[in-house]
Amino acid sequence: MNTARITVDFGLVVLIWLVQLIIYPGFQYYSPAELAGWHPKYSNLITFIVGPLMLVQVILVGWSVQNRVSWLTLASAVLVGLMWAATAFQAVPIHNAIAAGDATPETLHWLVSTNWLRTAGWTFVFLLGVAERMLVR
Repeated sequence: MNTARITVDFGLVVLIWLVQLIIYPGFQYYSPAELAGWHPKYSNLITFIVGPLMLVQVILVGWSVQNRVSWLTLASAVLVGLMWAATAFQAVPIHNAIAAGDATPETLHWLVSTNWLRTAGWTFVFLLGVAERMLVR
């Protein structure tokens, strides 16, 4: 089960760093009209990748908390919960604003700036999972 968790956590780490360093900053190179055309497609397509990874991560971290509770699993669970909250209450509203036509430089900057929380969070979740795996051996 731990190998599955490390795999999913790693997938989210790679994805969030790509989003943070390439995808979100790249939005500024679209005209507002181009971004209005691309953003809905991007949002729908990325959901097919992010959604299952986030859902499986919750299941695997939840399983870890129930079956081998430790400070590492509890910290992972708290961080995963925070990443869901940051997604729901920060990222989604900003994406909704962009989808509604508010693709100003300030909004796009806010998207990149606030996403550092999720980038750090998912990175730490991965590192906690690696640490847990090393200790369980």
